[in-house]
Amino acid sequence: MSRVVVNEIEAKVGNDISFNDTVKIDTIKGKTTAGSVTVQGEGSATTNLQQGLCKSWVNFDGSESPLTNRDSFNVSSLVDNGTGNYDQVYTNNMSSANYSVTGTGADNIPIASNRDRNFEMAAESTSQSNLNFFMEGQKDMNHVYGQIFGDLS
Repeated sequence: MSRVVVNEIEAKVGNDISFNDTVKIDTIKGKTTAGSVTVQGEGSATTNLQQGLCKSWVNFDGSESPLTNRDSFNVSSLVDNGTGNYDQVYTNNMSSANYSVTGTGADNIPIASNRDRNFEMAAESTSQSNLNFFMEGQKDMNHVYGQIFGDLS
């Protein structure tokens, strides 16, 4: 295998460098600003890659004690605050408490009996968010999903 070691590659003509095969890379960092990589979107629109990424997500069973984390990203632990009330604690904190949270939940009650379910998720701090489920009062859910979008610290 041949290897070329360089500090910088500059296009000979124009501003584009093309590759005819898969590019394998471990880290992408903005050249002008390390935390800013622009991605070409639809038409002439561009978006900031870091801004568009989900910073944390979780999938867990809220009906078990202790809580069972089926899978997650950037979640260090789950806290059971009581019936239908959970916290997801981040491995890497958010830069402020002004981030976007979303989620949903479901339980194993038949659909016909499950029409009055409400969900509430709130950014509590830079280190965790809170998820609450209500169905004729607060209720533990078998399937809890939460996602966080914003800036990491």
